[in-house]
Amino acid sequence: MDVPHVLLPSGFARAWSHEVPGPQQPPGPHGAPARGTVEHPRHDGLPVAAMLRAIWWSEDFHPNPATGLPGKVRQRAVPSAGGCYPVQLRVLCGEGCDVPPGTYVFSGNGGELLRLRNHDDGTPPQGGPRAPARGAVVVLTVLPQRTLAKYHHRAGPLLIADAAYAAVALVHHAAARGVDARWDAVEPVRWPGSVPEFALATVSLGVSPARCPQRRHDRIAGVSEAQLAARRSCEFSRLGARPAADAGRVVEDLLERSLLSFPQPAPQSCRARILSAEPLRDPDLADRCAGQHWIGNLDALVVFETPGTPTPAAMWWAATLAAHILYTALGADLPLEFRPVGGWTGSHGGWTTLHGLGIAIRKPLTTNHERAAHAGQ
Repeated sequence: MDVPHVLLPSGFARAWSHEVPGPQQPPGPHGAPARGTVEHPRHDGLPVAAMLRAIWWSEDFHPNPATGLPGKVRQRAVPSAGGCYPVQLRVLCGEGCDVPPGTYVFSGNGGELLRLRNHDDGTPPQGGPRAPARGAVVVLTVLPQRTLAKYHHRAGPLLIADAAYAAVALVHHAAARGVDARWDAVEPVRWPGSVPEFALATVSLGVSPARCPQRRHDRIAGVSEAQLAARRSCEFSRLGARPAADAGRVVEDLLERSLLSFPQPAPQSCRARILSAEPLRDPDLADRCAGQHWIGNLDALVVFETPGTPTPAAMWWAATLAAHILYTALGADLPLEFRPVGGWTGSHGGWTTLHGLGIAIRKPLTTNHERAAHAGQ
């Protein structure tokens, strides 16, 4: 299978058309099958296994909306459009890691690193990333079938956003552990294996600063394992009917703080803009994001916009900056909740919205019933 049309520039811009996605199709596999052996990490070396487990595994499951009982999707620290979770973690380890040098895949079911033994199990394609001499490179691939089945031609931006949020979360968690890390986008490339799987990004861990091309004004905020575990998308039921009066100022301060440590320049003319108060209640705004009228009850919404035709590069910038804002706030224990907003269509005043980040100022739970209802969300 070649790279899906939704991830190529020729088909990517169709995601912003007013064309309505078709009916949901049968979903693809939850994860790529891998024939590997479990590698139990040592207590010394770069804690690759622990870092991946912190962002991509949980003992808890999201509740089934129909029954309220635990479902089949784990409550990961990273958001995913529609709960599809297409991202897979391939790991190329050199010396100095908590597992021996080699090629691995992270098991989303068991939270373990599986060591791959032969080229049929998903080792890098020709010309693809290679393991560093020391440290590790995590390759973020996507299984597009689940997202395509639900969102059809709108899947491309969502796949990029899912990979971006996972990559940025890993870099912020690495900072909490004192590990040098950076994220990079890569051109979509088919990853060897029995199911269609495509690399979209890499995260380098334990790379010498001398080899790291990204320079930051400020250090990226570290996000601990406990802070990651506490992250949940804000619930619609918790949104107030009237946005907080000071929300715009709070989010302006957060955006300014986040930009000081964001390593990636914006594509030409792209911008991030904060909406609060009256602009949030404009019905036209909700119509432009697939009728998600709940955004009118947010305290603020950061929109990431381009004056031209949306491109994968612009979408990568928008999603990584949104994720960076989210994890910067999480690392600072700010009383904010977030919800990514996708599905944008059309343009307004010459600008096309690439992505949105909804923000709610956390309100205290006032009754025992509310506390019980919100537990574990």
